[in-house]
Amino acid sequence: MSFKQVSVQKLTQAAAITRGTFYLHYQDKADFLAQTEQQVIDEWLAAGKTLLAPYGHPVNGFALGPALRYVDDHHQILMVLLQPQFAHFRTQLQQRLEQELLVFSQQLPQSNVLTSPLDVQVSFLATGFIGVIDHWLADDRRYRPDYLAQAFQQLLPLESLPVAAWFAPINPEKR
Repeated sequence: MSFKQVSVQKLTQAAAITRGTFYLHYQDKADFLAQTEQQVIDEWLAAGKTLLAPYGHPVNGFALGPALRYVDDHHQILMVLLQPQFAHFRTQLQQRLEQELLVFSQQLPQSNVLTSPLDVQVSFLATGFIGVIDHWLADDRRYRPDYLAQAFQQLLPLESLPVAAWFAPINPEKR
């Protein structure tokens, strides 16, 4: 069913709430979608948030294990939101990942010489991560989240792409 075909009545019936309750929280179904997209992105990034110390001082990183477990646990909504009809979600997700990578890059020592422009590195990493998620969901999550986290980490060229260190294979705090 396309988003245009979904009515507020269908949403409230599926959620077992009244229309009045719906309108207490949302202006309309577009507002519902926007808030849902934002909530999913916020929760996903929060699930992966971790502290790293790649150069001796703590910086925020993204633990792939917990982040991929979040995808596994919420695969149904993510499969929907990553469909072409919800391109806004994909754009927002890409922008948030790029923003986090840029913040991380500012915390890297100046001695790390970047071999390619920072914006290219950031775009490459964010797009690659989303692409892996797309493939994993389309493949019915054939791999366990922790295995996929390790596989993705092994693909990252940390020597030539220092910004890639933002992606941590596991959550170091939970070792």
